Amino acid sequence: MMKAMVYRGGDLGNAFEVKEIKRPIPKEHQILVKVNYSSLNNVDYERFKREKLSLFARATLLFGGKGKILGGEVSGQVEAVGEQVQNFKKGDEVFGQTLGFMVFGAWAEYALLEEKQTVLKPSYLSYEEAAVLASASKTAIGALCTGQLQSGQSVLIYGASGGVGHLLVCYAKALGASITGVCSQRNLKMATDLGCDRVIDYQHDDFEKAAGKDDLILAVNGHVDLKILKAHLKKDGILVGVGASYLPASFLQSFFSKRVRYFSYFLKPRAAYYNEMQMLVMKKEIKPFIDKVYPITQVSQAIQYVMNEHPQGKIALRMHF
Repeated sequence: MMKAMVYRGGDLGNAFEVKEIKRPIPKEHQILVKVNYSSLNNVDYERFKREKLSLFARATLLFGGKGKILGGEVSGQVEAVGEQVQNFKKGDEVFGQTLGFMVFGAWAEYALLEEKQTVLKPSYLSYEEAAVLASASKTAIGALCTGQLQSGQSVLIYGASGGVGHLLVCYAKALGASITGVCSQRNLKMATDLGCDRVIDYQHDDFEKAAGKDDLILAVNGHVDLKILKAHLKKDGILVGVGASYLPASFLQSFFSKRVRYFSYFLKPRAAYYNEMQMLVMKKEIKPFIDKVYPITQVSQAIQYVMNEHPQGKIALRMHF
């Protein structure tokens, strides 16, 4: 048996409860991990936003409804492996993404991972840092691949301080790009420390005057119209809509313009993104930013913080029941 934080529906204050449930058994290519830390992603909290639920939020409820264990990222130690697992053994320190289309099941004492979605944790990363990497990294790398970023090119990241945005900065820097980050005033230092060569404060700077021309623009979070962003592309530049703010518009415009593309890992999953993440992480080039760490028993407070405060980087959850 094991303890798990189970979603039971309703308002955020009463949405979760700790339950004793049967510990899962790994199948042939699966790994059972004793979870030290997990994380918060929009797939976990989108359902609690007060406004009318988006299509994405409705999908999260469809796949992660009442009685489900939420959470999609874990770090911890291998407890057991399936018969066909070749690259991991009991006791290995690992991180990765859980099972399923919308990846749930992490907020528990033990979680199942597919071998191909599991990475050995390098010693330079803490368990907290490793726990926030898997999902957001695949989105970040997928967006950079969609935009065909090359070493030496310039990239503008609109929303450079959030969970995906700050990792876009890390990976773009590791790939040799020159980076302009757009974020709020309180996040300017963070964006610079992560690797931005230039920063634009969207609260006080005139974006249209401050921004130059770039090879790639990644629209993650914000409210600037895509038309304005497109005006800052170089002749053969590409704009990729990544975050929820820009994904619908970029998806529609991608049918009419070769310069506008979109990326969502749920819509475009590829194993190559995971391989690229593993390579860069092992080279010690990626260091995620942790805003706060909450015990899993305070997950409701963690979600409230994310929705109210727009945290820097990511939120980690400690699996301490």
